[in-house]
Amino acid sequence: MRGEQSPNGLLYAGEHLSCKNYMTDISTGFKYIKFDKEKCIEEEYTHKNYLLFFLKGDFSVYCNQFCNHTFHSNEMVVLPKSSMIKISATAKSQMLAMAFDIPQSNCDKLLFQGLSSICENINYDFSPIPMRYPLMPFFETVVHCLRNEMNCTYLHNVIEREFFFLLRGFYNKKEIATLFHPIIGKQLEFRDFVMQNYSRVNNLDELITLSNIGRTSFFIKFKEEFGITAKQWMMKQLKVRILGKVIEPGICVKQLMEVCNFESQAQLYRYFKQHFRCTPKQLIDEQLTAEIKVLLDDPHLSVTEIAQHFNFPDQSYLSRFFKKNTGLSPKEFRNQKRQ
Repeated sequence: MRGEQSPNGLLYAGEHLSCKNYMTDISTGFKYIKFDKEKCIEEEYTHKNYLLFFLKGDFSVYCNQFCNHTFHSNEMVVLPKSSMIKISATAKSQMLAMAFDIPQSNCDKLLFQGLSSICENINYDFSPIPMRYPLMPFFETVVHCLRNEMNCTYLHNVIEREFFFLLRGFYNKKEIATLFHPIIGKQLEFRDFVMQNYSRVNNLDELITLSNIGRTSFFIKFKEEFGITAKQWMMKQLKVRILGKVIEPGICVKQLMEVCNFESQAQLYRYFKQHFRCTPKQLIDEQLTAEIKVLLDDPHLSVTEIAQHFNFPDQSYLSRFFKKNTGLSPKEFRNQKRQ
């Protein structure tokens, strides 16, 4: 009835809002996000692990080297700490995001540590895990609480622990290992420290100093946890960040220098020749062409819409660029794929 409070609305709202445990800023815990119109969420370095639950609509997600992956309703995926992310969604889409560091309970920590051997046999490709009963009614309750501003710290903690409880009860170990693959390790605290801080330091020596671990012990611990040396891993992360950066619309060589923290273009070009066997411009064009191909596979997108997505002045500019790099026009590429 008009003017009356819904019987399912939050009671005693004033008491909740005045409580010291009420969270006005959801930095850890659950956040409900509704896209009233087409929207894009970008973050250069994520400070938490994010578990995304796609409730309604279609989503396109960039996460480091994984570009333009499409997700649909009732799917979930993890974005690890210090990731470069971009999430696009169609109008009226809805999702739930859980920000966390490592699991709270010892049971869940032991589960993650025990899954490390399974992860070694998984070729991780950022594929989603399906959401199924009893997660669906569970998330309906979570969304209802959040939409009614029930943002108590304790509630978020309880919800997180209940989620892991349901996951352990109704998903097999391979599914859980696939979902959390980017953050699972034998030494969770050490792995979490590295993921949290490697992007905040300028070099490996600073990371070792920050860890308060002896240099030799750090290197041994790192090799045991990540399977490669610390130097190799840091170089790999830089390559991943570059591959994620070069597909950004309008990216230029100067911006890549800032990402790599190089002092000169000559240093940048030497790095690219050594690790990518091409120039920065060639890598940008190569990755952009690959991304255009992905969108051309979607018959619902026009060439004009794709040109706008990548910041081309119009479709003719995109067509000339695409033909220069593939030998085919966008239309010819689409026709060839249909054959």
